[in-house]
Amino acid sequence: MNRYRGRALAGAALIAGVLMVSGCAGDSEAPGGSPKRAEETTTTRTVDAAIAAMDPSLIDHVDRVMNSLVGCLGPDGSPQPAMSAWQNMRYVWLNNGTESVAVADALVTKKEEAGWTTAATGNDIPSAESGGSITVTLIPAGDSDDSPGLRISTGSNTAVPPVIYLSSTSTCFDNTVLLP
Repeated sequence: MNRYRGRALAGAALIAGVLMVSGCAGDSEAPGGSPKRAEETTTTRTVDAAIAAMDPSLIDHVDRVMNSLVGCLGPDGSPQPAMSAWQNMRYVWLNNGTESVAVADALVTKKEEAGWTTAATGNDIPSAESGGSITVTLIPAGDSDDSPGLRISTGSNTAVPPVIYLSSTSTCFDNTVLLP
């Protein structure tokens, strides 16, 4: 696995939170064929494939939350101005009464059966009765250190409708090629 992926995911999660709060998660265009465009296409396909693997009768609607460049952290944890990653994030809202943890578990199982492996887990609350939650990061089969991972999370707040959070973040790339 690319040694920067973990840092990219951590940095992307932090930046995604800031962008969502500030409303600055807008799209930007770059010429076709750029690293940015390639990563955007790949992360979009990764998230779209995850949504397609879910039972469509359970889905109420899907919100595109983020589809943009995010910063990367270096080995020492500091921001790297010349490095970026692409992040694509969607909220998959499930029909009322649908158990989000069960749907997320089924999605993880499908991905693992397709050869994806679990790279990280966290923040698991096992009890579905009390609004359990899971967070799993998967990497694709035959990972070549440049394939985006897939993060699957559910919320534990039973006051909101059931939702699954999907995000795919590319590996970090040199963003100086994006500058004129």
